[in-house]
Amino acid sequence: MDQILAVDIGTQSLRAGILDGQLNLLERQQVPLTVRVSRGIHAEMDGEEIWSALVAACRRLDLRDRIGAVVLSTLCPSLLPLDGSGHPLHPVILHLDRRSEEEARWALQTIGEETFLNIAGNLPIPGGISLTSLLWLKNNAPEIYRRKDVCFGHAATLMLHRLTGRFLIDPSNASFTGLYDTVGYSDWDERLYGPLDIDPAKLPTVQHSNTIAGEILPGAAADLGIPKAIPVVTGANDTTCACVGAEVNAEGDLLNTSGTVDILVLCLDKPMVSPRHLLRTHAYPGKWLAMRTVGAGGGSLEWFRKNFCREIDKEEFYSSYLQQVLEHRPPLRASFRPFLSGNRHQVELATASFDNLTLDSTREEMLVALLDGIVSFQFDELDTWKNHVALNNSIKHVGGGATSCYTAFKQEKLTGFKLQMVGETTLAGAAKLAFDTLEKVC
Repeated sequence: MDQILAVDIGTQSLRAGILDGQLNLLERQQVPLTVRVSRGIHAEMDGEEIWSALVAACRRLDLRDRIGAVVLSTLCPSLLPLDGSGHPLHPVILHLDRRSEEEARWALQTIGEETFLNIAGNLPIPGGISLTSLLWLKNNAPEIYRRKDVCFGHAATLMLHRLTGRFLIDPSNASFTGLYDTVGYSDWDERLYGPLDIDPAKLPTVQHSNTIAGEILPGAAADLGIPKAIPVVTGANDTTCACVGAEVNAEGDLLNTSGTVDILVLCLDKPMVSPRHLLRTHAYPGKWLAMRTVGAGGGSLEWFRKNFCREIDKEEFYSSYLQQVLEHRPPLRASFRPFLSGNRHQVELATASFDNLTLDSTREEMLVALLDGIVSFQFDELDTWKNHVALNNSIKHVGGGATSCYTAFKQEKLTGFKLQMVGETTLAGAAKLAFDTLEKVC
């Protein structure tokens, strides 16, 4: 088998790429996805739109009939209840959603902070840990929860079921449910789902990222226009795949991803829990990833563009204006709290704000303050991490926002670390998982 179809489902778009055994990207198609924000704190996506986007992207790939396997990289968390036939019963509740603060508080009171951290590895952050969204549906759409055939998975579960007919979730996705033993790299844990009265029969089967989920269904192969009877590799969430693609696999390795979400990632040989960072399993058993996260990193930048730079075309803003501001930036006088979609490290709802603005403050000063707030919130965590782990002095900078001007801006915030601009690594990481998995089983 020479070629893999890697699928990366993000917040803004779905990308489908065909890669060869040397991880060269031979062809790529991208289809936009729609995030629907309402009431200020609801953020959803249509599950059927994700599948339709995959069909559209695959149909545009000229080399699709030559692939030998499919692998997924998916946004997370992305809670989605499915019926017994795999049809969505509610829109996907995204990581940007904050409607479930009441449920998060109840879960934290019921289980306790220490138990959550020592088993799940994370606190029940509203929307950021999908248990809270599941509880919100249980309280506000009980007819969904009461269904005997319901399965509460993530977007990955929908796609794996469409491809193979199985309700599955990988550990990196399960790590952000609040019901999985992330610290033990294990399975759904009764110490979590029991006190919360969550029926484990309503959860998908956890299957390792580097395993075969199944053989593609004939109908799915026909929809996508790809060969029949090829294997589907389970895959992982998008940040985990980015780490695989950037070779962030050893303890102390660091990665900084810039996209809709901005994340500083530390690879670990042993789980390290803290309310200051999120914890998930790596794609490889016996490895973990600590994550300091700004939920609306690139999302904050897009918010700024839409509200303060309406006369500037989107392409011009990102390709020209942003670079000019960073290269000739004004002194940093203002500051920004980067919580437009809340703080992914606390249960209480946090909001964003600018401070130290005056009558002569310019939008360029505000833009620099916004970027400084995003970067500082992540990189300040390095001082804590280095007290526990010997850190690599190189940080891989990846993602669609990892431009040369933004990399240079971030580098100025770092002492003792070199930021290495790598570019997009998610598709390559997913493909590497697939090639390694297939080599192992063959």
